[in-house]
Amino acid sequence: MVYLVHPLQITSVASLDYREAIRAAFIGGIGESTGDLDHDLLSIVLQLQDKSGEAVNFHIPPYVEAWKGGQNTELVADDEEEKNLDQTTTVQNREHSQGATRSFPPATQALAESVFMDSTWLQKQLNLIERRRQIILFGPPGTGKTYLALKLAAHIAGNDSYTEIVQFHPSYSYEDFFQGYRPVTTSLGNLTYELKDGPLRRIVDQAIKNPEYNYVLVIDEINRGNLAKIFGELYFLLEYRDQPIKLQYSKDDEDTFVMPENLFLIGTMNTSDRSIALLDAAMRRRFSFVELHPEKQPVKSVLPQWLEHHQLDPEPAALLAEVNARINNPDFQLGPSYLMPKSGTFLAGQMQEIWEYDVLPLLSEHHFGEEVDIEEKYGLASLRAHLKKEAAVRIENSNAADG
Repeated sequence: MVYLVHPLQITSVASLDYREAIRAAFIGGIGESTGDLDHDLLSIVLQLQDKSGEAVNFHIPPYVEAWKGGQNTELVADDEEEKNLDQTTTVQNREHSQGATRSFPPATQALAESVFMDSTWLQKQLNLIERRRQIILFGPPGTGKTYLALKLAAHIAGNDSYTEIVQFHPSYSYEDFFQGYRPVTTSLGNLTYELKDGPLRRIVDQAIKNPEYNYVLVIDEINRGNLAKIFGELYFLLEYRDQPIKLQYSKDDEDTFVMPENLFLIGTMNTSDRSIALLDAAMRRRFSFVELHPEKQPVKSVLPQWLEHHQLDPEPAALLAEVNARINNPDFQLGPSYLMPKSGTFLAGQMQEIWEYDVLPLLSEHHFGEEVDIEEKYGLASLRAHLKKEAAVRIENSNAADG
């Protein structure tokens, strides 16, 4: 019964003898054993599913002959238990294929600590994704949209094998994203065209083969592409997942396509590039939008928590708050990731480098054509002088109150 609790990690075979026999019979398909029986069996199942294009049942041909080896009287004691468990698994898979997707794991403290966000807020977003199936994280640059999307995807899927990320750009097309004819060179050196699957079609095929798993596709910078051109008739399937439709490259009337219920999409969108208001109504209706803004929770607390976690001076949080207070457009305010080095600390002179080569050029672009002294308004020295003056005033007022 362990499979029913942890179906992502092991197969439906319960008997230890059976499991070891299966690994011995099929290990050649994945190379060498890792020493972990459950891990090896999971890799074997995925390899066989990719090869056959369908679910794997070790109790029926062609698999059963490979590991039982004819009579093999040593492997018969648990047959009845295995058959009962396998019947339960088959029913579960049938239910999944009919739309009963696996429930998301709840937001854990480990997930909250990894993104420096409140677990209650994260649980709210997981509930939203589970219900709506596609969301877009939007906000100014540096608010950790892509990082959060990848963390949520890994949490939902439970394994990186069930997630994929793509990034849209102006020249990205339906053929790149879903399916299209691509030039290939034959063995004779001739140029021909073959129908090639894109990332969406590949992950959809995997999700259909494995209805017991959750799959997540992360679309980074979703607003930088021509969405109507990229999605095409797939717009319809985002809203009506149980309705089969013919695709642009369908071969005949029977060649239809359905978007599986166990596939979830998480997009990211930088509002300094393009406002949500400029997205067409069809896209806005099919996605839920989650704002990540430097001056709103949970993003507002990310940098202070990160600094505290790494036992660093709180000055960067004060500098970020001050520079954002001076930016006149909320869509151009800076997110905390600019001041969160991957090393987990600030090397000597690194703050100056970040300000000179990352922050000020971004703000110069924002004020292009305006008569604004960028250094005076946003320079590190100017901000520090202002914060020092404010601190002195607070101390003076505190002393006056005590006196």
